[in-house]
Amino acid sequence: MARIPVAERPQPRISANDLALYMVSSDTARMGILRRAKAPQKPPIIRYKDARAPVCAYLIDPARNMRPLVAAEEMLRQRMDDPATSPLLRDDASHSIEVLHAIQQMRNQLGALDFQAAPRDQGRLAISGVEVSVRADLLVFSSSRTGEEQIGAAVLRMTMDDAETEAARERRRNMGLYVATLARLYVDQNIASNRTAANRLCLSIDVQHGEIFSGPTANTRRVNDIENVCRMIAAIWPTL
Repeated sequence: MARIPVAERPQPRISANDLALYMVSSDTARMGILRRAKAPQKPPIIRYKDARAPVCAYLIDPARNMRPLVAAEEMLRQRMDDPATSPLLRDDASHSIEVLHAIQQMRNQLGALDFQAAPRDQGRLAISGVEVSVRADLLVFSSSRTGEEQIGAAVLRMTMDDAETEAARERRRNMGLYVATLARLYVDQNIASNRTAANRLCLSIDVQHGEIFSGPTANTRRVNDIENVCRMIAAIWPTL
């Protein structure tokens, strides 16, 4: 099923995942990322759409009741078994079930985290002339050792990257740290709260690989790198 071209974007705009990918890519690959960001194509389906909501419902529940995941898996299995369903939707259903299983396997890693529902309406993140599309799937609450109430945001990353070389793992780690850093910047700009934003609560959760990346305690270098790259993207955008 072909992707449908949409209108070219006159102003610099890129998704958080694509920006993180840009940060770890070669110069040649970077140009391709930017051209796709400027002239995006509408995908035939939104991958993992029917897994994201039940995963969030499961994580928000302090008791971690399995009902949302079980109900979602039942619905997805029916879709897989329906001969009238397109191969693409059946494939997405299969991968979405893998996500539901993977999040259950992370229960020990996620058990101590206090997840809360994120706002339905969320603004975009502005960095050095570039609009970055970041969506917090969940808010994260905690308290410091001194009792200060803190807040962060979690971004669920669901991908089909199954490469397990050392280079691939390091690439995923760096992407995760950049997404976690973007989550922190997003909280600063867009989440109104009496709580204090904390890097350690700004998370990029790589569901299929069972990894959680927290915003680095010392994130000045990554923030500077992101700002410098965004300035460059804004400068070359008209020439793409």
